[in-house]
Amino acid sequence: MCARIMWEVTFPAHPRTSRLEDPDLPVVSTLLGSPIPTPIRAAVDIAGGKVTHSELAQVTWWPGTSITTRYRVSVSGGSLDGRHDFVCVGGRIPDGAMIVEGEPGPVGVWRVPHDPALPGLASALDESQAARLLFELGAEEGTVRTRLRAYRPGRRAVVAVSGTHDGLYLKLVRPSKVEALHASHRWLANTLPVPMSLGFDAAQGLIALQSMPGTTLRAALEDPSLELPSAEEIVGVVRSLPSPEAERVSPSPISRVPVLAAILTAVTPELSDRIERLVAGIGEEKSEASTPTHGDYYESQLLVERGRLVGMLDVDTYGWGRPGDDAATMLGHLAIWADMSSRPDRVLDLGRRLLKVWDGILDPVDLRVRTAAVALSLATGPFRVQAAGWPGETADRVAIAERWLESAALVQ
Repeated sequence: MCARIMWEVTFPAHPRTSRLEDPDLPVVSTLLGSPIPTPIRAAVDIAGGKVTHSELAQVTWWPGTSITTRYRVSVSGGSLDGRHDFVCVGGRIPDGAMIVEGEPGPVGVWRVPHDPALPGLASALDESQAARLLFELGAEEGTVRTRLRAYRPGRRAVVAVSGTHDGLYLKLVRPSKVEALHASHRWLANTLPVPMSLGFDAAQGLIALQSMPGTTLRAALEDPSLELPSAEEIVGVVRSLPSPEAERVSPSPISRVPVLAAILTAVTPELSDRIERLVAGIGEEKSEASTPTHGDYYESQLLVERGRLVGMLDVDTYGWGRPGDDAATMLGHLAIWADMSSRPDRVLDLGRRLLKVWDGILDPVDLRVRTAAVALSLATGPFRVQAAGWPGETADRVAIAERWLESAALVQ
């Protein structure tokens, strides 16, 4: 059942973000234009408290369709006294969210971990309930400690479990997706170092995953004392993917370009001409989905130990893809990470070695065009996490995409 209350628009708080507008989704200016968004203020009022501070931490905006915002909020008094994360959604509001009505349109509100699209998140973070869930999935009875490791509102979350069950992760997805995710983990774990699924709860959208040894390839890149796996090994692991049992098709980085370009144009209109040229240069997807594909293959998804690959994470997107998809995803992420890394030369060197191997296997032009598409998609990241200098960081990532597209023209 939804509570319905009224609210009014307040004054803007963020210099660039607060000026953004969406004529087809007026609630955008409401959610981005207030230091303490009134939907959150209203939700806290119900609990008898007062918002003393609100910081915008995350934005997912699909112009004309929906916006999801996450805030770090401090509350004084009432049953919510303390610090919380709140999520506000305009446009496509999931069932079960509290609805706050206003002139620009309704807004769905919830307090993390009570995400209506991820019904198991609150239970996964409650230590007694997490222990019970694991026991029902076949683990030994015992006490646990839980910690939220990752969270994308309405989409997915990861909870680390320690204590009696040290070495487990609870992954939360929409309930309709959890059985297929469990099947992918079980199928891939037969031949590759993928976390084994210990079981799932369909109603809660929860899957229990075995932890893996090693450190991420990204962390290893930052530590020159650690040996890196060879380029051939990194290339080889995705070439060893078995054919998916299901007919799921992984998203094409090229097919996503027009939608992501619309976001970039909306948030950085000064880059619109450059973005338009990139969209035209990348063009349309022409390849069929004919190759087993990880679908999100980059340096944080690989675990390494003593210079060898020992784990591959996040197989949510595993399915049929195009031959260059995984290679382009890795190269695009490394190109972006090099600009952020404390060891850029080490990152760039790995990228060059990988490119040399992939150039001998794949169409070099297609590979570079796909990498440009990946880099362009990653240009939305600084705005999404509300980095302090997000307009400049966005422009830098657009420039990386441009360089990859120029490289494609040079190898033709």
